[in-house]
Order: sequence, then structure tokens, then C-alpha cells
Amino acid sequence: MQTSESTPRTSWLTTLRAALNAGLAVGAGVGLIDGAIASARTPVEGLGTLAGCLCAAAVVYGCFYVVVAALCGVALQRWLAPRSLGERCATLAALTLGIGLFLEVFWWSRPWVLYGVPISDPRRLAAAAVMLALCVASAFTAVRVVGRMSRGAQWAGATAVVATWLVGVPFLALAQRDVEQLGRLNERNRNLPNVLLIVHDAMRADVLGCYGNERVKTPVFDALAARGVLFENAFVQAPFTGSSFGSFFTGKYPRRHGFVKMVPGMRMEPSVTIASHLDSAPFATKPGALEHGDYHAVTFMTGALSQASGLMRGFDSYFEAMMGHDLVDVDNPWSVLRSELVLYVVKSKLEQRLLGEPVKRAAIDWFERHGHKRFFAMAHFYSTHTPYDPPDDVRALYCDPDYDGPVKAFYAHHRELIESGKATPTEADKRQIQNLYYAGVTHGDRMTGELIESLERLGVLDNTVVIVTADHGEELDDHGLWEHNHMFNTNLRVPLIVVAPGRLPRGVRVEELVESVDLLPSLCELLDVKPPHEERLDDAGRNYGALDGWSFVGLAHGRVPTLREVSFSENGLEMSAQDREWKLIVRATELSSETLDSIATHELYPARLFHLAEDPHEHRNVFAEHRDHAQRLFEHLQRWDASMPIPRHSISQSARDLEQEALRLRELGYADGVGQDVKARPPTDKKSTEPKRPGPSEADSKDADERDGQDAERERKP
Repeated sequence: MQTSESTPRTSWLTTLRAALNAGLAVGAGVGLIDGAIASARTPVEGLGTLAGCLCAAAVVYGCFYVVVAALCGVALQRWLAPRSLGERCATLAALTLGIGLFLEVFWWSRPWVLYGVPISDPRRLAAAAVMLALCVASAFTAVRVVGRMSRGAQWAGATAVVATWLVGVPFLALAQRDVEQLGRLNERNRNLPNVLLIVHDAMRADVLGCYGNERVKTPVFDALAARGVLFENAFVQAPFTGSSFGSFFTGKYPRRHGFVKMVPGMRMEPSVTIASHLDSAPFATKPGALEHGDYHAVTFMTGALSQASGLMRGFDSYFEAMMGHDLVDVDNPWSVLRSELVLYVVKSKLEQRLLGEPVKRAAIDWFERHGHKRFFAMAHFYSTHTPYDPPDDVRALYCDPDYDGPVKAFYAHHRELIESGKATPTEADKRQIQNLYYAGVTHGDRMTGELIESLERLGVLDNTVVIVTADHGEELDDHGLWEHNHMFNTNLRVPLIVVAPGRLPRGVRVEELVESVDLLPSLCELLDVKPPHEERLDDAGRNYGALDGWSFVGLAHGRVPTLREVSFSENGLEMSAQDREWKLIVRATELSSETLDSIATHELYPARLFHLAEDPHEHRNVFAEHRDHAQRLFEHLQRWDASMPIPRHSISQSARDLEQEALRLRELGYADGVGQDVKARPPTDKKSTEPKRPGPSEADSKDADERDGQDAERERKP
């Protein structure tokens, strides 16, 4: 006869009790460990605050692992039923701990174990299975060790779990700080506009309808251009992301703000950014100044950018899709540490994978909660950056349905295969790649429109300055090249559309030269505040704090005829100077010690001069025929180079620069070997084997730009 203690109902309750005990214990341990790792990555000031954050992590993980343990208990109830409470608790603790260890090991081992391989790949699945088996085995061993400990030690552990909850629960309640105070309307900001800066990564100007493209569909961009000011000749200061964003935010050239190349771990020198300036900017036409909180500065980022780069200095809140960080409030220590916890990162990544378009969704959600306040917001979209892998509906607008080649999406490692000669795309493949890019343009246009519509629904669009631009363009086989980090205007000329109701005219097109560095001073004028003024001199008297940009507001109104005669850009390999008719590209070097003749005769980077008025696509080098124009631009470039506080010789090349240099060497017939004397190497015989076409089955590359493309959750629908 079955007793009441052994009824099925009592047995289930015993299992759930065991799951509660196991989950709380495992959650506390894993939470404290993961919190400690997160605090090492994102230091928390103050021992009390750190202790509160660690206990809060233990509470959150405890709740999660109670659910995990309960699910394990439900699945194993038939096997657990004959066992005692202690045996059930030990079994569920071991299984739950094994799962916890597996999540930690799997996540933190990604950079070393099959990096870049999709999670669905059999190799990745096999590696995950081995990790899981080892973690579960280790967990069972650990639980057995704990079970052999003295009763006093076990009670001490249980007491520690209770203590973490006693500290963590109140800390969590207090840590839910409301950022509603940021951006609240007051007498200082009531009559000022909001700002929405939309940056499309790798979007060239000539693919927009409002810039003359008759094939690519960009109705939102075209409508914005009709409502505001379109700048025909807007140029970035570098053909890669970090330097351009540094110039956007500081108004300085890269060799003044310090973010001079795109490599992991690169940081911008301490500089006043537009976001930090809005904390204390003095008004331009009236007494007083803005104060902290008058603008809520928030940024929504996809890939390539991060808070750790220093580029986001001054933003109060940030969203980092590539890093798996949900919206983080900078002044909330728990919010910052929480963003680094594996549990939250994995949750964010899963949401991005299932729902898609993370930047757009995060921005619209934020506007719905905070759009009634005064804000400075930036959205960084990635639909025109590799991988070109647009949603099916926009893909169908451009891609040939009869195309049966290998290019379903175009990744950075496909570009590497082409450049190295290991893959040769057919003409059909090239058209497919270009069409995928065009579809990304239309996708970016659509997401921009959804942001605009959200502000319109809130009734704040008419009091919002909307800026649409790009950090650089993209090569689409225009010069036998792909992607960016090139000095052609396919990379340097970007769209720039500014809509500011009541502050800028409507439907105006400006042909004069403007640059990325002009964005900060222009925003300052539109917001009626003075631009930042810094005096940061080095030992040689060179000023790191000076602004290089000028406000284009007067240009848009027709009050100012021009801002500059010449625009300057550079990467790790070359430098350029151009006006509206001519463009000179020379090798990147210390120009004060060079002459035009020494620059012109360099074998690897000979000087190139293009007559843009007759050759806007830069296909014919006319240096020999027009040395006078080359000399004039070269002198401009020398003066500009000498004015930069960071000298050229202090800048080392990035991995991407070295790749480009190796490509140049191969084109000249030299063996691959960057850094050797070019003239000392004899030409090598080229392989006669037929190279492969690029396709999704090729091996992954590990260059930094591709890591951006693979780790960033792409701006697409599932």
C-alpha cells in the first residue's frame, strides 16, 4: 500500500524542491563567476557597488538555473522518483552545473575554437558535443566533491547563497534607475531640436536615386532630399569606419583625433565629441549653457563600432548588436556589468537571430519610450556592408532569378579569394554581387523610413534634425576592386542629406565640397551652441584640440560661397587631395621630405592624377599631361600633412593595408611578401590552374573587417 509520502504528487513536489535547491546553488556560483569575469572586462568603481553587482548576477542566474533544473527534473522524473531528496538534488545540481559550465566554455572559447564557422556546421556541433560531455562530467565530479564536504562547510555554502539573495534582490530593485530625467524638457532645451544621425556603413553616394541612380529604389532617401539639403560632393576623411566616425563626432581629421586605422583594440585619443559637448555647450546667441541631461544621447550600433573604442564618448545609453549588448545606461553600474554577462549576451544574440533588424528594432523601441524627450540619437545600419545578404523581398527586386552561380551572399573572405587569385568571378557572378549590394541599399532605405515614421507617429519629426550619411563607400569591381579601404571616390564620396525644418531650406542641392569634419560644427550651429574649443598642445606646439571642420549651414542658405578649396583623405597606404575638377593620389609618407618627382616615380604607389570633370569614375591617370595641376594639389597636400599633429611615420599599417599592399605586389608580378624591397624581387610565374569561383563553401578569413561582418547580426529579417 502506497503511503502519502510516496504519492505521485509528493514525488513531483520533492523533485521541484530539489530543482529549487540545485538551481539556486548553481546559479549563485555561476553568477558570481560570470559577474567577476564581466567586472574584469568592464570595471565597476567601488567595492560596495561591485559586491552589489555580483550578488545581483547571482540572483539573476539563480532564477534562470532554477528553471533549467526544474526542466531537467520534469524530463527525468521517472528516473528520479525512487530516489531521496538529497540524491535528486545532487543529480539536478550536476546536470544544471554542467549546462552552466558548457554555456560559459562554449561562449568564451569562440575566438579559439573553429572561429567563424557557423553554429550549424557539423564541426561546430561536434565540438559543442565534446564540450558538453566534458562539462557535465566535470560537474558530476564537482558535486561529488561537495557532497563529501563536512556538514558545516555545506551549511556555510547554503548561507552564502542566502546572503547573495539578501544583498542582490534589494540592489536589483534600486539599480532599476529610470533615465527619464535625461532629456526632460526645461527652459534651456525646450526650443531646441532633437537630432537623429543615421549612418549607413559602406554606402556610396551614386547608388541613391536622389544622386542620379535610375535603377536602385530609394524612395525614403529621395523624399528626405526633397525636404532638406543634399550635398553633391561630401567626402569622408578615411575609407574605413573608425576614422570616419571619429571625424563625424569630433570635427577633426584622423591624424588629430587619433583613430587612424581599423584594428581590434584601437581607441580614439581623448577628445570632445558632439555627444559630450552637449553636456555643457555654451549657447551661441544668448547667455547660459546646456547642462548634463538636457539632451539624452543614445546610439544604436551594429558592427565595427563599440563603446570601448572611445568613439562613443559622451553617449548616455548605447546598444551594440555585434557585441550582443542590449541597451546599456552608462551611469548605471548594473546595466553596464549586466551587458557583459553571458546569459544576457546569448539572450540578445538569440533575439537578433530570430527577429532580425536589431538596430532598427532597438531604436524604434527606444523612441516609443523616450521620444517625447530631447534627444541626440544615432543609428548605425549595416545592410550595405559585407556580407551582402539582403532579405528575400528586396533581393528579388534586383537579382536575376535565373542566376544559378555560387554567390548567394558576398562575404569579406570572398573578396580575399578574388584578390589573391584563388577565385575568379564570372560576369554573372559580378552582377550578382552588385545586385546584392543594391538590394542592401533599398533595405537600408526601408529601415530609415521606419525610423522616420516612428518619429512622425510621436509628433516630433518636425522638431528633429535628420542627417543621413555614410562612413565610407564601397568598390563594386569599378576598378577591379571590392569593398573598401581604397582611395577612389567610390569609397570617399558619400551621401549627405540634412533635413532641419525651420533651420535649413527645402529641396536645395549644394555642389561645393564638404567633409565629415563639418558635421560637428554644423550641428552646433543648428542647435545654437558654440563649437568646442580645446587647447591641447604637444611638445612641438601642435594642437590636438583644434577643429578642422566648418559649418555648412551658411553654405546651405547661400550665405557662404564655399568652405574649402581642397578636400583631403588618407588610409594606411595613400593620401589624396581633390577639388571639384582634379584629384591627386600619392603614397602615404612624410611629404615634407618628398618632391613631386620622388612621389611620381615610386614603383608600388606612383602618383595618380584624375580629371574629375571629364573622368568622374577615375579610370585615366593624366599625371604626365597635367603636372601643373598635380603640383598645385601636391603643395596643398604638403601643407595639410604638415599641419597634422600626428606624423605619418608614427602610423603603422593595419592588416587590411598589408593585404592591399600584397595585392599591388601581385599585380606588378612580384612574389607575395609585403615589407621586402620591391625592386629587389624578380617576377614570379603565375599559376596556370583555373581558379575557383567565389562561393559560400570557401574557407573563412580572419581579417578584422570580416569579423565585423560575421559577428554582427545582419540588418535583415529572418
